[in-house]
Amino acid sequence: MEIPVIDLKGLTGDEYDRAQTMAQLHDACKDWGFFWLDNHGVDAALMEDVKRFVHGHYEEHLEAKFYNSDIAKNLQATSDKVDCDWETAYWILHRPETNVADFPEISSATREMLDAYISQTVALAERLAECMSLNLGLHAGYIRDTFAPPSVGTKFAMYPACPRPDLVWGLRAHTDAGGIIIMLQDENVGGLDFLKGGVEWVPVQPNGGSRIFVDIGDQIEVISGGIYRSAVHRVAVGTEGRRLSMATFYNPGPDAVVAPVREAAEYPGPYRFAHYLEYYQRTKFGDKATRLQAVKEMLC
Repeated sequence: MEIPVIDLKGLTGDEYDRAQTMAQLHDACKDWGFFWLDNHGVDAALMEDVKRFVHGHYEEHLEAKFYNSDIAKNLQATSDKVDCDWETAYWILHRPETNVADFPEISSATREMLDAYISQTVALAERLAECMSLNLGLHAGYIRDTFAPPSVGTKFAMYPACPRPDLVWGLRAHTDAGGIIIMLQDENVGGLDFLKGGVEWVPVQPNGGSRIFVDIGDQIEVISGGIYRSAVHRVAVGTEGRRLSMATFYNPGPDAVVAPVREAAEYPGPYRFAHYLEYYQRTKFGDKATRLQAVKEMLC
């Protein structure tokens, strides 16, 4: 089963090309909840620079620490499945405020490179938000305005080689809480799976080109009233190689008020995104429908 690939060049073409591209995006959001992008406007050389930084930072600052951690040591001493994630990850927040000062090992030149990448990524996310809004019959700025000012942060993750991949997931199955997630994936090592339609796991194959992977979060599903769906995904680990994942989250701001644009009995709203996120953080690896229902009942 082939994951949709959408060429955004069509958005700047003639009326037919734009209509076709918009329809492809609508179908991908409705039927899949995840897709690849070509001609997305993020500089390919900049993407490679970012990946080199993530690999180098892991080798210098995180690799030895991870293998000396309790997670790694405890896995060696058990034959039971472990309820944790075999990953080493950190978050850099970008907007509306940044925490990059918490990482003094990141040079000023690297910070400038990351800022350039984030600027292009946010522009891409807002372009997608505009297309999604129009496809839902809303004005072009609806999702952007609902999120404003958006909360933007990046999760830098590495999934190291694991001696017992039968006992632990790199990242347990979940949906993403927020809005639009822009991901750089490993060029050589796979492991990311998405659940299509709630029934079939689809592997996201490593990609060595300049494609960008996108998935949509719970807030897009709520706003659309279920027309678009956030997809459950997970990460498996292997005994060889390490897998890079860099996910930039374009989310509503904490005070953003989210609600379905049309009546949809199974969805909560209106609510502040901060309240949803607080509950999500306690139930991330649980059932999404149960979480949405619980949030709805909390509003009654």
